[in-house]
Amino acid sequence: MVTLACNNPVPIHVPQVSDTTIIDSTFTNQLIPEESGAPTSFVPGYYTGIIPCSDCFSITRKILLSADHQFHFKDVFNGKETAPLETMGQWQTTNDQLKLLVNNQVFKHFAVTNKGLSELSMTGAPAPLYPDTYLSPTIIGADNIAWMEKKAAGIDFFALGNEPFWLMEIDKDKQISFLRVDSTAPTVFAYAPAVQQNGQYIYNVQKDSATMQIVIKPEFCSDGMSDNWYEYRVEVRCGGVSYVGCGVKLNDFVP
Repeated sequence: MVTLACNNPVPIHVPQVSDTTIIDSTFTNQLIPEESGAPTSFVPGYYTGIIPCSDCFSITRKILLSADHQFHFKDVFNGKETAPLETMGQWQTTNDQLKLLVNNQVFKHFAVTNKGLSELSMTGAPAPLYPDTYLSPTIIGADNIAWMEKKAAGIDFFALGNEPFWLMEIDKDKQISFLRVDSTAPTVFAYAPAVQQNGQYIYNVQKDSATMQIVIKPEFCSDGMSDNWYEYRVEVRCGGVSYVGCGVKLNDFVP
């Protein structure tokens, strides 16, 4: 059995700010209530819904709107042999409207309501294109069985990366576990709260002589191997080696 030892990490440079905050966890996942469809403040996150389709059964729409103003958009045309429409770009809000921009051109326009996102015309005319049809905030990965099994087991945050392959799990009530591809068992650290600096969450954990630093940044991320979407970019410093990958929040939790 090989045990991973993580010693003397190379510090990750994070600009110092005066309002450094210790975060001990419980990240409010704001959801928009199902009420009247009145305007409300926009909350970044993962939005999904079913949209009417003129030449197919329906369209399953998914949009991940990251805190760094990036978006990832995907339309799946149900009942039609057409490749999904998928694109990325930047989002911006004005009053109670949300714009998705691709190459600085408006791609989609939505009203932000307390029932979800309601699509408008490209000019932002107040009449919705699909009355009573909304994209609702959803927990990302809710349709991923493996992730939901981890959630049920008490895992609050899951991350992975490639070249070399690695996995990390955070259980805020117990521990942080880190596994490399060349190890037969993970290194397990007692959970310690993060320090928040410049929008990033930074962990420094230790077990005996093994130490590890984790930086979690809210930012759209793709693992390059699957269709999974992630809402965080993750860097782990362990044993003088940097491991970069993606992470997903599985429970209400500050990473």
